[in-house]
Amino acid sequence: MWTWNVNHNGHTIMVKNRALSIEMYVDGKLVDTQGGVIGGGTLISKLPSGESIRAVITSGMIKIHCNIYVDDVKIFSNGR
Repeated sequence: MWTWNVNHNGHTIMVKNRALSIEMYVDGKLVDTQGGVIGGGTLISKLPSGESIRAVITSGMIKIHCNIYVDDVKIFSNGR
């Protein structure tokens, strides 16, 4: 399992990539999930302040990548 965390304006955004699903949490609460994911996917939700959040997960040859956006501005990347 891969896990990525980022704090944004006092809120914790966490994305988990499990064996057959991806999940996004805001402040410990599950806000979006996709099952049956093998190569990646996109999770979408909103922060309590109304800002939109999006997590994009992609698979490389060796590493799984995660980019997290708030109102379409990248706030986290585990690198490519």
